[in-house]
Amino acid sequence: MPNSQDRIFGYDLIKTIAIIMIVFYHMGGIDIGTMKSGLYYFPNFCKFLLSFCAASVPLFLMVHGALILPKHLNLKESILKASKMLLLFLFGKLILQYVILEKCFSIEEEMVHFWFLGTLGMVYLVSYMMNQSKWLCYIILFLLVLYPYLSNLIYDLIVFVRPDSQFKAIGHDGLFTLYALVYFYLGYYLRDKSIAIHYVLYAIIVGLLFINFEDFVMSNNRKILFDNVNGSFPTIGALTLSTGFYFLFKDFSTNQIFLHKLISLLGRNTLFIYLFHVLFIILLRKYTHYDIDSISLSSSFFLSCFIVILLAFFSYLVKLLFKFFFAFIYSQENKVI
Repeated sequence: MPNSQDRIFGYDLIKTIAIIMIVFYHMGGIDIGTMKSGLYYFPNFCKFLLSFCAASVPLFLMVHGALILPKHLNLKESILKASKMLLLFLFGKLILQYVILEKCFSIEEEMVHFWFLGTLGMVYLVSYMMNQSKWLCYIILFLLVLYPYLSNLIYDLIVFVRPDSQFKAIGHDGLFTLYALVYFYLGYYLRDKSIAIHYVLYAIIVGLLFINFEDFVMSNNRKILFDNVNGSFPTIGALTLSTGFYFLFKDFSTNQIFLHKLISLLGRNTLFIYLFHVLFIILLRKYTHYDIDSISLSSSFFLSCFIVILLAFFSYLVKLLFKFFFAFIYSQENKVI
């Protein structure tokens, strides 16, 4: 097992919770209700629980910000990190999507989750430029809070007051995923802060209320079920919810050695899990008789946890094999010399 003494347990715990949320969301098969003609749509219990997953990607971004920004990366280091994300994005689209899924298994199903890798690469580059001037950084973050976060909230309020309105905001979107910069810097600014637990719980409750309010508004306005996970990332609801979870877990610690090592293992392998989990789910659907599209909510959650742990151990074994392989090659070269 990997050495966990140099890890920050709270950050590994946040990453573990976030990746379980992501896998749970991508599992699908949950009864989130339907739109019925002439009736308002209200998020059911399953849709409400799904709204917790709106904190998944934001939590990843916050932890990355808390770990990366204090290092004050130079331009070369920022480009190198962005390039790694680009290579992983290309690996996902060309190898996992095209070669393995389409050519090897003849499955025509789009894996769209690789967008996060491109976004993270963009964040590394843009944050370097922002860090050249404190005031430039503050101005950009302020403008991003105004748009898309506050503009999306204003859009929701206008549509709620006038549900049949054809009002179109500048865009109920994430500004080409630039919204991610707010989470990235927020994790950094809050890393050494602490607040009372009741404020943390207030933030989580208010965040969930905002997300489900938006779900109600957007679903009924567009006459189609709103994606209250991906669609909620650039909103005040997800921002508030993620901040609450971040404060709740970032300083968490445990004396349980097994738990510490397990969370460390999961935390350090979340990127591998993120890359491969959708492929795993697609193949599971196709080649097992177990219908994961109609399982219960609890079964879906436990299966998500199992997938996360399984892929984490697989990632660890792959790294171990590469380590032994390169050690063997190095030893053979020394013998030749």
